Amino acid sequence: MAIQIEQEKKKVNWFNLVLVALFIVILFLVTYFIFFKKPELINVVAPGSLQSISQISQIQLDPAPVVQTLNKYFTGNYGTALTIPTPGRSNPFAPYQ
Repeated sequence: MAIQIEQEKKKVNWFNLVLVALFIVILFLVTYFIFFKKPELINVVAPGSLQSISQISQIQLDPAPVVQTLNKYFTGNYGTALTIPTPGRSNPFAPYQ
């Protein structure tokens, strides 16, 4: 007489399976909306104050008078030249005092 031992069948973990499927669906949706969906164009009429900005952008500025005026006030010698000390010590083996 032979003894037959059947292996226990593994149960499917439905919760993990649903979570993985949900993650894959969300990943595909995010990828679609980021890379493939074209944004809808919104027709908005610009208010009058924004339409005058195009006129302001056409103005040509000349910085020369401003620079000449500033040169009157910011020229001159307000300090002495810095002297840069030589790096290191004259005798590197001398003890500190």
